Amino acid sequence: MSLLAILLPVRGRSPAPGEAPAATPIAAAVEPTAPWRFVFSRTGQTVDHQGRASAAGLPKADRIVLVAPDEDVSWLAVHLPKAAAKRLKDVLRGALEDQLLEEPAAAHLAVSNRGLPGDGPTWVAALHKPWLERHLKELLDQGVQADALVSLSEPGLQLRGHARVGLDGQALAVVCGPQGVAHGPLAWPGWRTRLQGTPSWTAEPGAAQALAEQGVASPRLLDPAQRALEAACSGTNLLQFDLTPQMKGSRAVMAAWSSFKDRRFRTLHIGLAALLAVQAVGLNVSAWQAQRHLQALQGRSEQVLREAFPSIKVVVDPVAQAERELLTLRRASGEPGPTDLETWLDLAAAAWAGQPTPLDSVRLDAQGLTLVATSWPPDRVQGLQDHARQHGWQVRVDSGVLRVSKSGVASP
Repeated sequence: MSLLAILLPVRGRSPAPGEAPAATPIAAAVEPTAPWRFVFSRTGQTVDHQGRASAAGLPKADRIVLVAPDEDVSWLAVHLPKAAAKRLKDVLRGALEDQLLEEPAAAHLAVSNRGLPGDGPTWVAALHKPWLERHLKELLDQGVQADALVSLSEPGLQLRGHARVGLDGQALAVVCGPQGVAHGPLAWPGWRTRLQGTPSWTAEPGAAQALAEQGVASPRLLDPAQRALEAACSGTNLLQFDLTPQMKGSRAVMAAWSSFKDRRFRTLHIGLAALLAVQAVGLNVSAWQAQRHLQALQGRSEQVLREAFPSIKVVVDPVAQAERELLTLRRASGEPGPTDLETWLDLAAAAWAGQPTPLDSVRLDAQGLTLVATSWPPDRVQGLQDHARQHGWQVRVDSGVLRVSKSGVASP
């Protein structure tokens, strides 16, 4: 499934403590006419194409994900009371009112799918709603509807860090873990202890040297495009409540499939895989048992055939070979076989004997015995049918023509 990650520009605002002002680059980044920075992947695993383009020039993809920068997403932890889904939005605003730096009406709140261990609080992402709505409208006006919104960094169970280069060329660090997401300049003195205590690090090539100067060596190199792609594939979707995209048809199916593949359903994935494995093993065991049973029956048939007819050395079809041997013995003793004329006439004799009206003709062929008895009364014909049925034969009547055959063999 192809994926298009659109990186939202950083919203202009006051710099964080210790961060150098970057008003000019940020202002340029949020110009409505500025091209969108994107990352395209045919499989969602590797970057196939990246660059900048207008909304109309963006590559077509099965799934479109907006990626918000670290600076524009605040992660807040809160203990949510039990509430109905339709009231969750109001519950979030009430619970986070004291933690928000802006008016609750100006904040877009979304619940993360990554919880804390045990009965810990829930992570909630807070974004500037007018800024987000403006970008969504700009894209939608150009025919681009986003399926999901993610953040470049999210809280998680494992402590990890990433070093990158800011718009002003300054090296920045982002640390994510059970305590949330923190970011700031690498050179900030208060960072050094936390940076060295973070066990897992990734870094852009341009920030690796600055990270090494802070005592962190050998980070995994991760360029901005690959980092954005990994965030887009995280399974998170911050487009919730009144910003939930209205998807229909194939896009809805794609969104449902992408949500199902999320890591939070890992237990379900393992259960389905185990169920399929058990079914496959069970079918193979059943097939093996059936094959063993069939081989045992075939072996028993061959044994019975050899015991009854010692002259047979090679067994190919026990039933057919037994029938041929029995027919040979009958003919040798003068007893008619099941396909001989005498056998058919003996069957018909029950209705034929004492019949004042003779048969017009008698014919025996591969399909059975044909009696042309146009003048036979109905009771005689019925008597022949009943007698034949008792002996495993059948009689069909067609305009005075009686066709006698073995049961299960269609007559012409």
